[in-house]
Amino acid sequence: QGILKEALERHQKALNIRLETLGHNHPDTATSFDNMAIVLRQQGKLEEAMVQYQTALDIRLKVLGPVHKDTAKTYNNMGIVLRRQG
Repeated sequence: QGILKEALERHQKALNIRLETLGHNHPDTATSFDNMAIVLRQQGKLEEAMVQYQTALDIRLKVLGPVHKDTAKTYNNMGIVLRRQG
């Protein structure tokens, strides 16, 4: 759990930088939300992971559209969480 905690902290730092420099509605910002969700999922924090995935999905739908590989990736990751909650 120590390494995952550190990973989450680093993803949070990256997110903060991207929010400040790129803004909320940017593909790279969505990637940071997605990366944080992956770590939360690995920690077993499935509800928190879904919140991060949903934020990433909302951004990707808005800026990339519904038919984009990164949008599909987020849908897939959300499906993994739902299976684990299952």
